[in-house]
Amino acid sequence: MSKEIEERNQKVKTILESLYTSANNENLTIDDSEYIKSLNILFDTTAWGFREMLLVVIISMKLDSNYKASTGLYESKPRAIYEGPIKEFLISKNIPHRKSGPLNVAKATKGLDESWAAQRRPAEVAKEVVKLINYLEGNDSSTKVNNVGISLMKLFINESLRIENLSFEITPTEDPEVLSYFCYKLVSETPDSGNTPQKIAALLLSNYHKGMNTGIVVTGIDDRASTTSSTSGKPGDVNEESVDGVIYKVYEITVKKFDLARIRDSFDAVSIYNNANNLNLKEIIVVCRKQDCPTEMQRSNFSSYLGSYTYNNLIYYYWDIYEWMNDTLQRMTSESRQSFYSDLNEYISDINTSETVKSFWRELNNISQFVNLS
Repeated sequence: MSKEIEERNQKVKTILESLYTSANNENLTIDDSEYIKSLNILFDTTAWGFREMLLVVIISMKLDSNYKASTGLYESKPRAIYEGPIKEFLISKNIPHRKSGPLNVAKATKGLDESWAAQRRPAEVAKEVVKLINYLEGNDSSTKVNNVGISLMKLFINESLRIENLSFEITPTEDPEVLSYFCYKLVSETPDSGNTPQKIAALLLSNYHKGMNTGIVVTGIDDRASTTSSTSGKPGDVNEESVDGVIYKVYEITVKKFDLARIRDSFDAVSIYNNANNLNLKEIIVVCRKQDCPTEMQRSNFSSYLGSYTYNNLIYYYWDIYEWMNDTLQRMTSESRQSFYSDLNEYISDINTSETVKSFWRELNNISQFVNLS
């Protein structure tokens, strides 16, 4: 890292700490009447990237008084600023955030203006970002940037405290029927864009192998469902590997259609991985719902194993996700089931896990104390 980048990152950290200190100062009063409604809208949406984008803009304006996000968004190198010192700060303060949230809502954008907002979803939230940026770039910009920055930081802090209160302590169970019910309900009721089933599958496999002392390493545990194979460098959502990184099995975990279009994308990713690593992976296990299978699939006569589809030299084996989860739980040791339950609770308690999943998890655990789940 160059000296120039180190100095910039240190400036960003200093700015963030100053905003954080001011936001926690109960004696500091700020008139936020001109912009608080817009700020609140950014925290009433599940699209966190908009509020993170505004934080990037405020930091950029504090670094350079001539910076204008409305016309030259990328002149401040926002990706480097966010994925470096800003994200480190958010993690250190336990503030909910996404890996590259602000950049995902501003791809291929010269400036954050009305044209940009019209192409974003939800557009009404993006318009509030534009309104705030126009406000910041108006007269008396320095004072506005500081005040909005402090108000924004207050909302980040409040959000962190609110989400933390959704977490709770559990007494891990080893009962496979209870755990199977939990997994079924979480996947069917709160899939969270595919994050829930992918995390459950990865944790099941990981704890299974640890409990059996197989020495197999499970990768993909820390990835979100939106992580692509090109980003992760792996051919599947979840993989079973040797300690040296040799992949034995590749899993695709989904509650969306895994049809020919998805198969083509998967095939391309596996081909790239095979060529880059001089390997010959020929099989993919697709863990999904029955309705997610391609209609052209060769159907099986079993209930758990649904059938197969061959694309060029790659075979896709489809397994019913609910049966697969239950089967894996039954084959785990009691200790590894307890460990899985603890790991699952830790994931759901994480500050960045969907609030919907957190609330449903609390409800599930409360219900399980009073009803027979078998």
